[in-house]
Amino acid sequence: MSRPDDAASGAPRDAAAIDAPTAGGATNDPSAALTDLTPDALREFVVAAGGKPFQARQVDHWLWKHGASDYDGLRNVPKTLREALAARHPLRHTHIRHRELSTDGTEKLLIGLPDGDAVECVIIPEGDRTTLCISTQVGCPVACIFCASGLGGVRRNLTAGEIAEQVLHARSRLEPGQNLTNLVVMGMGEPMLNLDALLPALQRIHDPDGIGMGARRITVSTSGYPRQMERFAAADPSYNLAVSLHAADDALRKELVPTASNPVAEIVAAAHRYFGQKGREVTYEVVLLEGRNDRPEDAVTMVEVLGRLPCTVNLIPWNEVDEIRAERDLHRPANARVDAFADALRRGGLNVTVRRQRGADKSAACGQLRLQT
Repeated sequence: MSRPDDAASGAPRDAAAIDAPTAGGATNDPSAALTDLTPDALREFVVAAGGKPFQARQVDHWLWKHGASDYDGLRNVPKTLREALAARHPLRHTHIRHRELSTDGTEKLLIGLPDGDAVECVIIPEGDRTTLCISTQVGCPVACIFCASGLGGVRRNLTAGEIAEQVLHARSRLEPGQNLTNLVVMGMGEPMLNLDALLPALQRIHDPDGIGMGARRITVSTSGYPRQMERFAAADPSYNLAVSLHAADDALRKELVPTASNPVAEIVAAAHRYFGQKGREVTYEVVLLEGRNDRPEDAVTMVEVLGRLPCTVNLIPWNEVDEIRAERDLHRPANARVDAFADALRRGGLNVTVRRQRGADKSAACGQLRLQT
């Protein structure tokens, strides 16, 4: 696999990991979990074991629609077929290793992987909405200076099954009558560097015969990889795109995202092409750090770059991480600074939202729970 167009300098292990083959999308691996099998591979195995093709659809139905966690949960699948499947394939590869529940209802799950590592996903209830944030890599190669996910670099990509299983685990934690209404792929990792696994995982999540979440309720976030964004734009169906911009000035963005090599103008142009192709307005994410990228001049530059584009800027006051704050002298801005920055963007014609902190009493920052455990 060739190096992505703005894969980075930085620690050698990060660069090597970015260039490494993916851990896998949907597969025909005879020892893979059922969640990682392609529909064709599952059907072929079912038929080879003496079953009928329609029984592969039954297996899929119980696995994805009902979230069966063991083979006994495949209720109308013949016992002999269940035993044949169980002898070759585990149903799932992951499990919930640890949970933390915040006083505001936000629940963070540490998902254990078969190699002993772990990733995070977060359930965020808010009124009638319940949003799930999921991960795509173990660690992250992007190395944003404020993010706990990138401490230690990236270890590997998740497989399609490991990505989609996070939704199954989260769904099992919901109260009766509560449903996942939105999905955001902006947890640990850079989604655009694992499209081989992410795209088939999203197909499972979106499929009406699977988990059944509408494409308009699914958002994928990237720190900005134009070539991979073009591939993402070519995928069907059309998901929402968010770009983690953080600063509209190239020099400042390089300070905040040391691995960034594509100019802001190229990233914004790629995002605007996505809008033109898909008709989906792009969201630009900006993690605000006191005195670093929340100054009046930073707002002016952002208006100059984004002011005439159909987009929304989502401001995210930094979730402080003790391990980062002291070492790098970073601070969460006061609400008054956040509001002043938002007002400056609005005066410049931008649509602005402000994400208020959730789960503040329980490892709020992405990657923090994994770091602590």
